[in-house]
Amino acid sequence: MKTSASSYLRGEISNIFTSCKHIFMSAHHFRGMMKKCILLAVFGVYLQVVKCTPRCPLYGSIAVCTNLSLYQVPALPPYITHVYMRDNYISEINETSFSGLEGLKELDLSWQRVNGLTIRNNTFQRLANLAVLYLGHNRGLQIEPDAFVGLSNLRTLSLYVCDLTGSILQGDYLRPLVSLKTLDLYGNQVKRIQPAPFFVNMTDFQEINITLNQMESICEEDLLGFRGKHFRLLNLNSVYLYGMTQNDFDWKRCGNPFRNMSIETLDLSSNGFNVDKAKLFFNAIQGMKIHHIILKHSTMGKSFGFSNVKDPNKKTFNGLKNSGIKILDFSKCFIFALQYAVFSSLREVEDITLAQNKINQIDRGAFWGLENLQRLNLSHNLIGEIYSYTFDNLPNILELDLSYNHIGALGYQAFTGLPNLQILDLTGNSIRQLGTYGYLAPLPNLQLLHLADNKITSLEGLLGFANSTIILNVQNNRLTNLEDVYIVLAKFMRIERIWYGNNNIKWCIFSNNISVPAVNSLKLLELRNIALQILWGHGECLDVFENLIKLFSLDLSFNSLRALPNGIFKGLVSLEEMDLSFNSLTYLQPDIFPVSLKTVDLSYNFLSSPDPAAFRSLSWINLYRNRFHCDGGLKDFLTWMNRTNVTFPDPGVAEFSCEFPLDLHGVSLLNYSKVIMEKYPKPSLTKM
Repeated sequence: MKTSASSYLRGEISNIFTSCKHIFMSAHHFRGMMKKCILLAVFGVYLQVVKCTPRCPLYGSIAVCTNLSLYQVPALPPYITHVYMRDNYISEINETSFSGLEGLKELDLSWQRVNGLTIRNNTFQRLANLAVLYLGHNRGLQIEPDAFVGLSNLRTLSLYVCDLTGSILQGDYLRPLVSLKTLDLYGNQVKRIQPAPFFVNMTDFQEINITLNQMESICEEDLLGFRGKHFRLLNLNSVYLYGMTQNDFDWKRCGNPFRNMSIETLDLSSNGFNVDKAKLFFNAIQGMKIHHIILKHSTMGKSFGFSNVKDPNKKTFNGLKNSGIKILDFSKCFIFALQYAVFSSLREVEDITLAQNKINQIDRGAFWGLENLQRLNLSHNLIGEIYSYTFDNLPNILELDLSYNHIGALGYQAFTGLPNLQILDLTGNSIRQLGTYGYLAPLPNLQLLHLADNKITSLEGLLGFANSTIILNVQNNRLTNLEDVYIVLAKFMRIERIWYGNNNIKWCIFSNNISVPAVNSLKLLELRNIALQILWGHGECLDVFENLIKLFSLDLSFNSLRALPNGIFKGLVSLEEMDLSFNSLTYLQPDIFPVSLKTVDLSYNFLSSPDPAAFRSLSWINLYRNRFHCDGGLKDFLTWMNRTNVTFPDPGVAEFSCEFPLDLHGVSLLNYSKVIMEKYPKPSLTKM
């Protein structure tokens, strides 16, 4: 239809212009004909523009129409199931917009660059298969009352940042969405949550996000439409609830907003609740079942140096004692002191996060009543010391995160009462000695111990404290004696992985007769940047890899190694991965690597004429940024490079070039033979 109309108009325009030229045309007739000429010409150009509307790239049943300056929904094949049209200029969609696309399952019309996308009645009436609809970030979105008619199988509706008011929930707009599961109303202008009664019949409805909608309060009479529902997520982050933080707020009249509901995750973050207001709110919702409660970024706590506000105490959470809470997240608040039995009302809780508070004080008995706690996160606080009583009453805790505090002192028998602890993270503290004031309490089931980024000078204090450790990280400390590695291997019979890098190792001196046992389980050893060249250059610690018959991965990068001692890897019969990058290696012995080795990183070294015999067992090698010397000594390597099946990481051999001699500097190794033939009639290398 468009093509025939366009052809007709082109013919008419041509005839009119011909007529315009007729020498016998009257002046009045000429002016009239010229007006028709101009109008038809403009209309014809418009038709041509419409005809040339850019097509969307198709990937199977997916049409990607993003950012194509579209002003309307383009024609698409009927087999398309997913259409992505965000970042266009579509100002209206109606019942004809998706004709022929009855199989559509997912549609994205978010971020249209217009002032108010309009969705007409019955726009989606033939899209019964549509399951996901994204309409987010369409400021001033206009939705007619029957716009969503026909979407009986829609599961997810995203309407974030659309300037919508509470009428989207109160009105009949969402009534046709009988299968709706997830609704996103983030960043709108909903002042009050009052869902219409038909929500009771939406049996699959489980998630609603109302973040950043400024509300005065949420009371029992508001959420009658949600009665009887089990929410997987009820996100009330940053809804302010400024009325509920006022001293004269009538909590009794407000009632329990979540009555006859259960919630898997309730997010109340950034709502201005201090200790007193949080206590009143918890009392109001008492008895309702909540699995996971989030109260991040609240004003709860007195912070450091303040005394006119409160930290939570054992009465703060009384209202939640029958809620069955398993996970509690109070991160990024202002809690300074963990007072006696502060969480004792939450006897079923298994996971508590208190990261990024201002915690400096942990009272004796702070964790009383938490016999079921398994994970405790106290990272990024102001804790300075650990006493024997600090973690009393936590017999079943499995994970304890104390990273990035200011812990410098570990008192006598610190960590007492943690017989089942498996993971302990002390990264980023100020620990100098393990057991500053005496032996630490043994942790018989510890498996993973993080001690990186401290000031530890010796690992001697680990003995008797963490003998069961499987994974040990002591990177970035102040260790100076490689004897530590021997001690760990000799005493920690279950150790499988050691990260020891970035310590300033100066010597290899044994205070006792210590050697690596014949039976050990080590699979990964990281020794990067510990100045191994100094030790090996003096013939010290040459047996460090002896008996490591299960070692799979070895990192020796950044060690300034100029040469590898003969037989240094002879005991590594299971080694498959090795990192020797960022060293100063100039030569590799043909038999230096174990026959089990599969991958090696030799990037950023000084290998000028590598002997390919050293690479015979490899399937992957990185030789990036080595300094090749292009002379006769490189012949064997060039032959191997052009014939091998070994994988080189991108950009591969194409980036290999001559460093020396000067007149060949920068010449690609792939072109080296050709360059030699052009320069010398009888080259020393055969053409490949």
